[in-house]
Amino acid sequence: MKFNFTKLPLLLLTSILAISCSNNNEDEIPTEQISKADFIENYATIASTNYSDTYNTAVAMQTKINAFIAAPTETTLAEARTSWLYARDFYGQTEAYREANGPIDNEDLLATEGQINAWPLDEGYIDYVFNSTGGTVQNGLIGDTTVELTAANLIAKNEDGGADNIATGWHAIEFLLWGQDLNYDPINHTTDNYAVSGDRPYTDYTTADFADRRATYLQVVTDLLINDLNDLNTTWAVGGTYRTTFEALEEDVALTNILNGIGFISNGEIALERLDPAIDEGQENEHSCFSDNTNQDMWANVHGLNNIIIGSYTTESGAIISGVSLIELVNQSNITIGSTLNTKASETISKLNTLLGLGKTFDEIISEETLGSNGPAGQLSSALKAQGTAISDAASTLGVNITIN
Repeated sequence: MKFNFTKLPLLLLTSILAISCSNNNEDEIPTEQISKADFIENYATIASTNYSDTYNTAVAMQTKINAFIAAPTETTLAEARTSWLYARDFYGQTEAYREANGPIDNEDLLATEGQINAWPLDEGYIDYVFNSTGGTVQNGLIGDTTVELTAANLIAKNEDGGADNIATGWHAIEFLLWGQDLNYDPINHTTDNYAVSGDRPYTDYTTADFADRRATYLQVVTDLLINDLNDLNTTWAVGGTYRTTFEALEEDVALTNILNGIGFISNGEIALERLDPAIDEGQENEHSCFSDNTNQDMWANVHGLNNIIIGSYTTESGAIISGVSLIELVNQSNITIGSTLNTKASETISKLNTLLGLGKTFDEIISEETLGSNGPAGQLSSALKAQGTAISDAASTLGVNITIN
């Protein structure tokens, strides 16, 4: 299990304290007037800081990957993997800014989400995969020497001919670092060893077939990811192109965008796309299956939403960005709706903590439940759906309408 224990207690404490502060206001309307503009400004500050952290930690990952490519060893491979896991904590929180008419997925702006974080990924589209007899099959882009491995070509190949033909982004890098996760126990020859992630050997980059092309591929997609994250960081920074556009939006337009984002990601994305299909269909729909990092993905995605709901974000340096929360803003208009939102957000964090506290990988958790069986993954999904509904109700109270499916 690979979630970050050193960071987790601080961020959970931050969430608990912020929610507790909101609870103190449940019986009375806040006397200090706050505005939609205050909430919108805090959202922009959190988004900008989160994207900055994402870019900086990804650059640190790039450095480790470059070191691995230059000198492939077990040690440099392990360091590259660790840096990927760490940077994912920050990117995962930025999912809260999707579906908000912003640069990550607005076709008139950058719209690079598909080449940054698309999934599920067909491993065989990129590199060799194992067959049923333990051998390998190489029909991927790495083995196809007619394909020049350039950024432009891999962008063109991304999702070309099928939604799971993913050629770029976090999960392409993940697969190139870890390889397939087959849940295979070589001692007992069974396929239910859930504690084992992918175990690509470093020799795939030294003596294996297509080692040089594999290294080139890893280099190209890592550099491409850094460029895409830099664009997001720059455009969201104070004075950046999108930050300027965002700050000029009418308040209700900006508020609609923000709440549509967190409402949809809570209900339509994490619950309905990342949890329910994985419970129903198994590991092939697990978000970070190669590294077995999906539990931590859940942590980052849920906390990304919670950052906006409670108005607080803990930076990579440990500093806390804090301002007007959605709960406070809604409480000012309707204390009952605000209290419900507070409760649903708290319940979502609680269900997340239950899932993380099991001490099992995500693929093991989903192997022990079915859709509708009310297992821990299903309970988290239900909590996220209820949270999405509470966000929609909050939006209506504030005079705007959103879509959470």
